[in-house]
Amino acid sequence: MTKKDLHSERVFEGLGVSPGIGIGYAYVRESGIPSVPEYHISLTRIDDEQARFKTAVTKARRQIGQLRTKAKTLPGAASEELCFLLDAYSQMLKNSRLVRGVNKKIKEARLNAEAAVLSELTEISKSFQAMDDAYLAARLDDIREVANRLIRNLIKTPFKPFSQAPKGSIVAAEELTPADTAQLDPYRITGIATALGGAEGHTAIMARALELPAVLGAPGLLASVRPGETVIVDGSKGRIIINPRASTMAAYEKRQREYHDEIKRLTRLRDKPAITRD
Repeated sequence: MTKKDLHSERVFEGLGVSPGIGIGYAYVRESGIPSVPEYHISLTRIDDEQARFKTAVTKARRQIGQLRTKAKTLPGAASEELCFLLDAYSQMLKNSRLVRGVNKKIKEARLNAEAAVLSELTEISKSFQAMDDAYLAARLDDIREVANRLIRNLIKTPFKPFSQAPKGSIVAAEELTPADTAQLDPYRITGIATALGGAEGHTAIMARALELPAVLGAPGLLASVRPGETVIVDGSKGRIIINPRASTMAAYEKRQREYHDEIKRLTRLRDKPAITRD
């Protein structure tokens, strides 16, 4: 991409999973599983390594408990959705295939705990990807979120809070987990744009519950967007516009006003009886 291209309007097409128009400045967030060290342990270290993994699991349960407390403060649909999801995360941290598989790999393959988590996640991913069911395949994201949390706890890499994002930010990321999405403040964040993700995932459901315009699954997005650039997220049409021209900005500001006016009109009708004139 040339220097001239960086300052020109760029348009990316993706999946519009939460309607509305978000206009703001790019807050670029790195995501995904961090770099994982891999090494073999001695026979005498197996018990210690399994204990280290157990500590990471306990910490993850505590983190999820804290998220559940926060979830109860979210708007109705978002709170219910996230609490349901966090309950599923808690179950995965008990005697699930992931936990059993990691302990087995530590013991039999004598892998360090981080590498064992990643190895087990890879095997689970292969079986899920073979399923011809979009909903079940999307549940792999939930397993990946739990595995990612375990790995971060093991390598002591903390999660970066979204509270550092300036007001009026558009979050641009490779991918956002539902737990990430639940920590977005709608008064601070005006939209979501990611390179990965689909309409069937919990992240999309959370974005709709929080009424944040969101476009997921826009390939090449992160290679093009830079922190602080002006971004428009059109969650209704599945479009992300970086560095919009003046005419584009004016058109979207008009659409944004019209959308908000329509929401206000519908809100006034919310409590009226659902009956026809006849």
